[in-house]
Amino acid sequence: MIYSNSSKLLNFALGAALIFGATACSEDDDSTDMPTEPKVATLDVSTQVISQNRVEVTMAEVPSDGWIVIHADNGSNGPVVPDIISEPKWIEAGSNMSVMVQIDANATINDGDQIWVMLHEDTGTEMQYEFDGNNNLDPPFVVDGAPVMSAVNIMSAKINSPDMDVTNNTVVIPEVVAAADGWLVIHNDNGMGGIVLPDIIGKVQVSKGVNTNVTIQLDASVNLSSGQMLFPMLHLDNGQIGVYEFDGNSAFDGPEIFGNLAFPGNVIFTSFTVLNVN
Repeated sequence: MIYSNSSKLLNFALGAALIFGATACSEDDDSTDMPTEPKVATLDVSTQVISQNRVEVTMAEVPSDGWIVIHADNGSNGPVVPDIISEPKWIEAGSNMSVMVQIDANATINDGDQIWVMLHEDTGTEMQYEFDGNNNLDPPFVVDGAPVMSAVNIMSAKINSPDMDVTNNTVVIPEVVAAADGWLVIHNDNGMGGIVLPDIIGKVQVSKGVNTNVTIQLDASVNLSSGQMLFPMLHLDNGQIGVYEFDGNSAFDGPEIFGNLAFPGNVIFTSFTVLNVN
């Protein structure tokens, strides 16, 4: 009976080992197909024209959950720390592509500013940015003894619009640098050199990047006169694509902005004088 029980136990152990080994092999086979976390943090972000005060990070790879934050430049080619000028953006471990980081509503930014994008760990309360330069929470990811960060310049969208003749109710804007696909619209003069809002007298779609010789056909009902002002302005196209929906109240297709000055100081628009009407 002792021998019999020993045999049963031996057979059970061997069976269990075989099952475990098969399971382990199966798990090993499956694991080869699973993505692995990066061993170190890496960051890819470029100088860019920004839309709506948001900076695009092309790629952020982190070995554990963390944060993307933006620091101002200290004037000596380094970041101002620990203060940040962005809303901290939480990211998951692994590769994070095309991440938009919002500049803080109280931050002061200027066209061409150098900023510092930096990766931080999330080591304290999960999804709560706690780094203050004194505690040990949410410190920067470090590689080769240095924080993982990148200096880039941020630029405003622009409209190059000199004084011009208007022929056949058509306006030609020499250059528009758009931060995103959107609209270039024309606002009329209120008769005293001021802009009429929100009504427009013409519009055309523009693409992200540099647009040259942008032609806008003005509404047929518009009567122009020499010496009056016209106001080109950049708007988003974030509602029904290809349909201009902004009416002053709509949440869609609002003006493009840069910076946090009070309206209209943050809006991308300009003015020009109508020289002659042909």
